[in-house]
Amino acid sequence: MKESKLSHLVDPLREMVYQFGMVIGRFREESGALLAGVTCDMFPAEITAALGLVPLRLPSLMVGRCTAAGASSLDGLKGIYDLLVVPRGCAGRGGLTAGSAAVSEFSCPPGWGEESCGAMEASLEKLLDQAGCGGLSRLDPSVLSSVTAMYNRTRRTVRGIVAARREKPDLLSCRDLGAVLEAAMVFPPAVTADFLAAVLDGLNRTESAGFGGVPVMAYASFASDPAVLDEIEEAGCIVVEDDTCGGRRQFDMSYNHESADLYHEILDAFSYRPRCPSVRTVEERTALLYSMIKGHGIEAVVFIEDLCCPARSRDIGELRVRLMRSGVDPLVVTSGDAAEKMREYARRMCGRL
Repeated sequence: MKESKLSHLVDPLREMVYQFGMVIGRFREESGALLAGVTCDMFPAEITAALGLVPLRLPSLMVGRCTAAGASSLDGLKGIYDLLVVPRGCAGRGGLTAGSAAVSEFSCPPGWGEESCGAMEASLEKLLDQAGCGGLSRLDPSVLSSVTAMYNRTRRTVRGIVAARREKPDLLSCRDLGAVLEAAMVFPPAVTADFLAAVLDGLNRTESAGFGGVPVMAYASFASDPAVLDEIEEAGCIVVEDDTCGGRRQFDMSYNHESADLYHEILDAFSYRPRCPSVRTVEERTALLYSMIKGHGIEAVVFIEDLCCPARSRDIGELRVRLMRSGVDPLVVTSGDAAEKMREYARRMCGRL
């Protein structure tokens, strides 16, 4: 198995995830906030948090698959979250049973820009009303600025960890990085800030033996079994990006918290997120993500077929064609044969050099 020299720095975050009910319960008691358990990144967290509704992603490492589809296996959700939020049209919606907690279906608007922002406002108003938080008219710009600064800190730290790990992949395994990404979204920023900072500091201070590999992007639903990503790296590739519901895309955007029009800037920027195939067409996701990956040095996209929800599986064929036309190799694997197929791909790539 691949060595992970700084795994011990991630262990506190991993332990927190497996005790998420207790940790979140303590935060809830101390803050008095209402908590929304969200299945994925579907609306700007800063806006609802500034109005007293803190969105926290359900833990995917514990359910082993899409959080919506696996929510029924998590005990006591009703006592942890005030309501659960799932995108309307989510392929895993059936996993959110009536007994788990009150469920709100959030309408994610298509497109991007002004029209999309208007539809997002309508969806946020409905969610806030259901949670009993009043409406967007109650939003205090100073509170939004303060909350945004907290989220910015978490996202910058996580981006720093991802960037450092890209250069020093021998220091953290994919499994460790998965726990970092998970904890940063399962808990509020204040809960994980010091632990994330310790991981980044350790990466920056520790020398690396280096690792040469073919840079690839992983495609799956939640990367619920990061061990398969470690197998891909052991085969001679390096997972530098991902298109998963619980991965790097959650942290790729920060906002100027001192902006005079912060609220509208957040809405506009968020409208350009690629989101999940359950709520975005393949054309939209290509325009917002896949048309740009070649310029980031990604040689291949690895579709882990058995870790995809029906919506993600549906798009694999079309994305394969679009990727080949853009000069990026599409590779379809399963968690069982990924190591063998990626080892052969890495050999072929070395032969081209």
